[in-house]
Amino acid sequence: MHEIGIAASILDAVRSELAQRPGSRARIVGLRIGELAGVDPESLRFGFDALVQDSELAPLQMDVEWAAGDELDLVYIDLEDP
Repeated sequence: MHEIGIAASILDAVRSELAQRPGSRARIVGLRIGELAGVDPESLRFGFDALVQDSELAPLQMDVEWAAGDELDLVYIDLEDP
């Protein structure tokens, strides 16, 4: 299940962004995933939620925009400033 690896990479990117903005909290991470990207949405959601639960990122949410191509992009990270 490569979706766990995708979820872990997303969270690494969020942590990297937060390291550049001390005191901020991430609220929502937005993704664009193409239908041809080979990503199972339920597995990605499960993996993301499992990794976020009981972490310093909780209650981070994931917003997915589905597209027609094969893209898999982190589109935005919604931050709450201190």
